[in-house]
Amino acid sequence: MVREREITGIYLDESKLDVFCLRRQLGKWSSVEPPYKFDDTGRSLAEQVKGILQAIHPSRRRRICLALPRKNLFLRELSFPQLEPDEAANAVRMGIGLHIHLKPDEVYHDQWAFKRGDETVVLLAYIPRSFLDPVLRAVHETGHGKSLGPISPATLGLDILLRSSAEASLPCVSLGRQGDGWCVSLHGVHGWEGSHSVSDEEDVSMGLQKLAQHLPSPFSNLAMAPVYAVGDSGAAIPDSPPKDPCSAIKDLLNICGPEGRVTWGLCAASLGLSSYPAISFQEGVRHKPFLLRVKPYQFVVGAAVAAMILVSGFQGLLLQQRVHSVHKMEQEAGELQEHLSPMLNTQKQLEQIENQLKDMGDFRVERPPELEVLKAIAELTPPQTWIKNFNLKKDRLKVTAEGGSAVKTMGKWRQSPLFLEVKLISPVTKDRQQRERFTVEMKLAGGKGGASSGN
Repeated sequence: MVREREITGIYLDESKLDVFCLRRQLGKWSSVEPPYKFDDTGRSLAEQVKGILQAIHPSRRRRICLALPRKNLFLRELSFPQLEPDEAANAVRMGIGLHIHLKPDEVYHDQWAFKRGDETVVLLAYIPRSFLDPVLRAVHETGHGKSLGPISPATLGLDILLRSSAEASLPCVSLGRQGDGWCVSLHGVHGWEGSHSVSDEEDVSMGLQKLAQHLPSPFSNLAMAPVYAVGDSGAAIPDSPPKDPCSAIKDLLNICGPEGRVTWGLCAASLGLSSYPAISFQEGVRHKPFLLRVKPYQFVVGAAVAAMILVSGFQGLLLQQRVHSVHKMEQEAGELQEHLSPMLNTQKQLEQIENQLKDMGDFRVERPPELEVLKAIAELTPPQTWIKNFNLKKDRLKVTAEGGSAVKTMGKWRQSPLFLEVKLISPVTKDRQQRERFTVEMKLAGGKGGASSGN
């Protein structure tokens, strides 16, 4: 993978684009002047983007990030108290049609699940394709398709910028002007928690006071006095003006540019500082980079193995002397393998038969009786929900249900010690009577038996 040396951030303001460039030098990012000038006043948003990108020669070492104003996208916060973050995110993605006011094929969408205390929260973001498609066509027509990076809310870029410094005060609230209104961004301890618009028709302090009444803790108190500002927003609250991060956080001096303040263009470029932003609009499901998929204990194991290799590195010279003999032994082993192959196949068949006999012997001992499984399902299923399909195979039970809330029904089933790993494997749909239909798979406790099914 080619490592980027330059990030070009474009804030998609229809009245005037804001472009900002970052370049990596000696392992650190610093701002640089864009190597082009442009004045596309009066042209459409897609034409302005195309004009900028035509002035740049495509490069695999450049990452192009697109930042969106708050007014052009929709945000919803959904609560799933009985699900883990991964489960909640999958439930929203598979049932996207239940949570948006547009048709699923008319939007780009993404979701970010996190814990707020003991509650699982999903932040769902979506944007009409009619707004974004012309811009994406301009990117590809100018030859920059392979360099396209995140397409995210501009306030998410601000969040990434703040978290790039250990000096940032979190959790906090930031304030910035976008077009004819104000945008309030929420920066939690563990990540970005969305943004809200405040009308320009009223006093900003009064608008923040009204907004604070509807925000979760701790933002209900923080919104009254935002900590950070974007652009000239600091003068909007004379009594307690928010500070520009460039002046309040010393770590950001090199990255802030000659203006010495945070702009929405800088927020757009800051999206490229993260290998996996919380929200990014694209076709299909996003996949996390390899390093983010690795669990902490796997890092520990890898570090331990690396340490062992380093300690034993002096033995490398001895190993080199034995390479020839090892290669010869491998050739001899290959010849023996050819002779032993028929016997190994016979042994493998015997082991398979032995395992089948063992499974048949343990079938009734280790697997919960079917009647016990049926009884647990019947007793735990809410009265307003009924079973449409019931399939029991080995240690897996698959149930298709219809009626009441899928989340509440799954919560009831999780109460039985017989059912492990209760998870949703289909989108949640609704019929004309608003009854939910869904399919759930669960693992039976201690299950190793044969197969049985019923409908």
